[in-house]
Amino acid sequence: MIFKKLMEKPSRKILRILIILGFMMCLIIIPIMQYFSGASGYPPNLFASQLSFNGEILKNYYAVTNIMLYRVSALLDYIFMTGYGIILFSSSVLITRTLNFSNKLQTIGFIISFFGVIAALCDGIENIFILTMLMEPLSFPNIWAISHSIFALIKWILLFISILWIIIAGFLNLIKRKEN
Repeated sequence: MIFKKLMEKPSRKILRILIILGFMMCLIIIPIMQYFSGASGYPPNLFASQLSFNGEILKNYYAVTNIMLYRVSALLDYIFMTGYGIILFSSSVLITRTLNFSNKLQTIGFIISFFGVIAALCDGIENIFILTMLMEPLSFPNIWAISHSIFALIKWILLFISILWIIIAGFLNLIKRKEN
């Protein structure tokens, strides 16, 4: 079973290297993305645009946006999503391995470790819809905006669960260490 394999592979060293690589990717790309997003003039905050479920709202945003600069930001986001996917997967696997006092918790943890990767994939699909809408920024079909928001919602739910798991599993690990 794949979960038993995650107890040993990838190695602890590789997972730590991946976490560092993921953080480096995120830290390098975030300011560049923010520059292009800010320079594009795209007006809304992150959640207002991603979870709008409304093409007319997005068309109004795109009407006052430098589409070329915003497109660059959306393309750079693929580096960011790869980085956070790597961080969440590797961190979840490492922390889940420490919960050797409960097979049930380990199984849950190993399942959740894939949520970060799935969230990044949903983010990638969300960006495909963004890039598609940017080809026709004032006349795209509303279903593209709805689909974009559905993948964004799934991404945010999975990110929340992944981060919450890392925090909870970390506390469980600390409690177990103190008991020993």
